[in-house]
Amino acid sequence: MKLSQDVLLGLFFSVIGAVSAWIACSYPFGTSSRMGPGYFPIIVSSLLLFTGLLVLFRARLAGSGSIPTIRWRPLVLVPVTILIFGLMMEKLGLPLAVLLLVILSAAASVKFRLDWKAFAGSLVFAGLCSVVFVELLGLPIPIIGNWLQGLGF
Repeated sequence: MKLSQDVLLGLFFSVIGAVSAWIACSYPFGTSSRMGPGYFPIIVSSLLLFTGLLVLFRARLAGSGSIPTIRWRPLVLVPVTILIFGLMMEKLGLPLAVLLLVILSAAASVKFRLDWKAFAGSLVFAGLCSVVFVELLGLPIPIIGNWLQGLGF
């Protein structure tokens, strides 16, 4: 079997599923009517392992394309953007942190252009996140961050 996208994906799913199932086996399983803490993790990890085996089987039967070149820009920019979001949440507040997250992570795409549509969509999403997480769910996330409070906002 030649190393291809499907082979790597199947191996990844299979290894993660097997390791997760092995770890979950240390928790009590319970029954269907009274599920223990290991019930759901064992089911999900078993399904992931089964999916990985199916992908490997498909790669063996049908063959798959070779591994494409790695696009480094999104691979680096998206995790860095998530880190920036986490660091800026308290300092800027949720709406501005979400706005920054959306725009910076979208910049990882080669098709991204910062125009009024992208900015308006980011503003709407930031507002929606603020309403859902702070107002409806009641999470203790600041709407106005420390930096902005110091400026008088």
